Amino acid sequence: MKDEVQSKISTMPADKLFLTYMNLISKCEGEEVFRMIEPVGEGIMKHTHIAKGIELVYSELESYNPCFHAEKKEVDGLEIMYIVDGHAEFDLMNRKCASGEKGDVMIFNSKTAVKKAVLGKSGMNCLSLILFADDTVEFLNSFFSTTDFSSSDFFSEIRKSENCVTFPCTELLENLFLKMIQLPDRFSKFEVKLAVVHAILLLMQKCSKTEKRDTTDLYFSGTTGRKVQNVRRIINSNLEKEISIEDLAQQVNLNRTTLQKVFKEMYGLTINEYRTKARIQLAKNLLASTEFSITEIAGRCGYANASKFSEVFKKNEGVLPKDWRN
Repeated sequence: MKDEVQSKISTMPADKLFLTYMNLISKCEGEEVFRMIEPVGEGIMKHTHIAKGIELVYSELESYNPCFHAEKKEVDGLEIMYIVDGHAEFDLMNRKCASGEKGDVMIFNSKTAVKKAVLGKSGMNCLSLILFADDTVEFLNSFFSTTDFSSSDFFSEIRKSENCVTFPCTELLENLFLKMIQLPDRFSKFEVKLAVVHAILLLMQKCSKTEKRDTTDLYFSGTTGRKVQNVRRIINSNLEKEISIEDLAQQVNLNRTTLQKVFKEMYGLTINEYRTKARIQLAKNLLASTEFSITEIAGRCGYANASKFSEVFKKNEGVLPKDWRN
């Protein structure tokens, strides 16, 4: 009987397989809206079919208990997750780990089983692109009237990986993801479809560069991963302070070289690059939502004076803080 069920699963079209999985972890409450069921977790998911082999799911999760089913292993596919808000940490079945927070992209293949997921206190809102490799490649070739796309080089290393790939979202990618959850109007469904296709192309380009590295660099133990996650939390909680890399390494009991290497692999940025990015984001939030002076914002973001802060801000955003605020 089990073999018979597995046989049916393996021959099931990708779209039906996806809906089968959705029905196992949630119940449909409308044409496209699903509510997660116990013991999987609590939250709402909105599903949009984009094209053959491409599904879009927007989730607002309060809790999530991984429910890994055989169905997911029967297809060659990817889940590309963009974290709109909140953060999450994942322990994988192979004792590796991954984490992401607001603004991060996380890519899981269909063979990567999640053993444990911990969401932030306020939960997590995320957007997931579910891509079935062969069908997506067929769609892209049809969409662009070409034969340039092939399954053999479609996120090839990530599809074989034993881990999740995580990196901060670029501004262009972020705009495309946010366009996918815009309010509906007459032409929005076409805009969403174009945004999805554009995002897939950008991600393929991004990941093809990543795959040229030695793939062993992507892997590290769960213990090391959690220590590096803790370093990121320390940085985010102390943006007004200039904590040295040596001090960060000592606080989590890691070798400095290991910390720098694994941090770069997990987040796509060096520690100092990440800290600058986080400080600039904090500065933009303060500029947009408070009446604090430029000098006060500089201090809250870890800069000794307004002049240095303005120099770094302009280098990253192209304009001075006062002009950005205006």
